[in-house]
Amino acid sequence: MSEKIKIPVEIKSVKDPKGEAKLKATVPMNVIFDKSFDAKWLEEELVKFERKYFYLVTCLKALSDAIRFQKQRDGRVLLYWELGNKIVSFTEDSDNAILFVENLTKSLVRDVGISEKIFSRCKRFRINYPDLTQIDPARSFNSYVATFEKGYLSRRNT
Repeated sequence: MSEKIKIPVEIKSVKDPKGEAKLKATVPMNVIFDKSFDAKWLEEELVKFERKYFYLVTCLKALSDAIRFQKQRDGRVLLYWELGNKIVSFTEDSDNAILFVENLTKSLVRDVGISEKIFSRCKRFRINYPDLTQIDPARSFNSYVATFEKGYLSRRNT
């Protein structure tokens, strides 16, 4: 297949033969009808892509759980940064690849169970503070969000 094309991948929740829900990467039908379609290549690439995506979901779920249970004074803000870092890294890798997740945030919200707002804030946090050494572990995530979201009020202050 041509190296210049970009193929959108949709992550769908499907039922396996046992009736259990699992995630599956799918591509649009028009890709199959392309003159340069290579079924073997696409199948191999989708398997690799699914593994990368499932690894991302597993990491984000673990970070989400850690955020819920870690106290603020123990540097919880670093976990928010790492969550954003995982998302940014995956997005940057996808920018240079043929396959990319269509509606990444929507898929991650569904598969990880974190709100779209938290995802966007963590991603912005990581983009605004690209170096982990810029983060003060004693500060709260909310204090950082307030620096890049004008008019932001945390629930604790309302």
